[in-house]
Parts: sequence; C-alpha cells; structure tokens
Amino acid sequence: MATNATRAVRGVRGVRSRLASAGLPTAVPIQRGLATAVTAVRASPLRLPTPHRRDYSSPSAPTRPCPKCAAPIPLPASPCPKCGALVPVPPGLSLHSLLDVSTPLPSSAGFDLVGELDRLPAHGYALDARDLRNRMLRRQRDLHPDKHGAAGGDVDLAADLSGRVNKAYETLASPLRRAEYILKVLGKGTQETDAVTDHDLLMEILEARETLEEAEEASEVEEMRDSNHAKVVDLVQRLTESFSRTPVDRDATKALAVELKYWVGLEEAAKEKLGRLGEGR
Repeated sequence: MATNATRAVRGVRGVRSRLASAGLPTAVPIQRGLATAVTAVRASPLRLPTPHRRDYSSPSAPTRPCPKCAAPIPLPASPCPKCGALVPVPPGLSLHSLLDVSTPLPSSAGFDLVGELDRLPAHGYALDARDLRNRMLRRQRDLHPDKHGAAGGDVDLAADLSGRVNKAYETLASPLRRAEYILKVLGKGTQETDAVTDHDLLMEILEARETLEEAEEASEVEEMRDSNHAKVVDLVQRLTESFSRTPVDRDATKALAVELKYWVGLEEAAKEKLGRLGEGR
C-alpha cells in the first residue's frame, strides 16, 4: 500500500505534468510547494482537449503552385515536398496554421481567422505544449536558412519564414500571449492600459506585490511563487472553459486575460528578485 509520502510525491509529479501540458513553469519545490500546488490542481484540474491535428492530404486545404516544379502545395507547407524548393507563404495566415495546428480557411478578404478558430478546441486556446513545440521544431528543421543556403536556395525567404514560425510559437506557447492573440482575432484585443476592475482582486494583487518587494529571503520569494503558480493554473483552466463556450463571452474572457497578466507579471518579478538575491550571496 502506498504511504502518504509516496502519494504526495506522485501528486507533485501530476501537478508538474499538468503544468507542462499548459505550457506553464513546472519548478514547484516538493517539500514547501506541495500543499499549495496539489490543492490548486485538485481545485481546478487542467483537462485540456486533444489538440486538432491537421493532415496535408486533406482536400479542404488551399493550395498554391510550387515556383519550381508547379506541384500544388497545400498551405502553409514549405518547402515543396516534391522537389524541395522553398515556397512563399502568404501573409495573413493565423499563427495556428503557421505551426500546422489548423488548416487555413480562405475568404474573399484573404483568410477567415475567426472561422478557422471556431473549428479548434476552445477556439485555439487548448493546446498541448509538447505537441506545439514538436510542430515548431519540424517546421524549423525544414526552413533553416543554412540548409537552403548550402543548396543555393533563397536564404532570405528561409530566414523570413523561420522568423514567422518562431514568432507564432513564442505567442502560442505562452498562455497569456495566446489568450491575447485569440481575443484580438475575435475583435476584443487587450491594451496596455487595461486594468483589473474588481476592487478586492486589485487589493490582493497590490498586497502580493508589496509583500514581494519587502521579502528579504529567497525562501519567502519561493513561497510566493508557489502560491502564484496555483493562481495561474486556475486562470488558465478558467480561460480554457471560457474560450470553449459558443459564442465566446469576449468581455468575460478578456477580464480573465487581464487578471492573468497581473499574476504573470508578479511571477516574472519574483524570478528577477530570486536572481538578485542569489547574486548577493
């Protein structure tokens, strides 16, 4: 029979697994962070839908001709799978399609990003972190400028496409930036001036910031980070649920994204302070 200690360790491993699936930091200390982390996951477990997997052979994928062999290449594939030549990728594609998470949806004005996100779990918010990274690595392997430079190809085009893939990954891999991007596509983008309007929540955030500024020991800062992890996990779960509604309540979802921005900011501030405390030793 498993002891309480064994169950506790398994609980932390489960927490780390769920954090990783959501693209969140997983460095939760076992001893001190156990109670907070396990409680957070039990209260709001991250049950993310299975990410949409695109098939290049799908007849619904729009195509364009390869500039070298004229073979029809489905968007956003590049280079050409037949001859290996780089194929330009038009602007206006969603970040999801650039990473092969979804199939572009043409429209009279270019591409229908809203319609494309409508076909994804949680409007494209429910993504698996490991799957997303693997897709990025596959695309970068095919687009690396050195590979095409050695073959006499278009180095500038390779660098441009590689940069677009990097930007798409950096945005979608972050739960906050992913939420902000989807809200922008849905016509409810966040602004730098957006603030939390709930008075009690604002007081809680300000108190946490003040406590962080006054902390003098690394252990105090680590304890705050443990508590902050729980809030971030909860908000990611709530955003997933909010984006899963049809239609999406854009105002309520934006409010959650703004709140997440504050806790992520506190996480970054805590990380910086830990670095300074470490340097002072």
